[in-house]
Amino acid sequence: MQPCNKDCVMPVSRGGRYTLGNVVPACASCNASKHNTEVTGWLRRKKLDERAFLERHALILRELGAHQD
Repeated sequence: MQPCNKDCVMPVSRGGRYTLGNVVPACASCNASKHNTEVTGWLRRKKLDERAFLERHALILRELGAHQD
């Protein structure tokens, strides 16, 4: 398994921020390929399952929010 990089769903260069909801793990090759594009556009370009990513991301954010008390 490759080590993961931190990648921003919405790149900082496009107004994204380094927040828990905007930072996701990505392998080095995916991170480099995505460069400074928004994640959903990159997923479409690579013909990857955008819906599955967004559903998993929403689930993770809900779980993280539930444990911040």
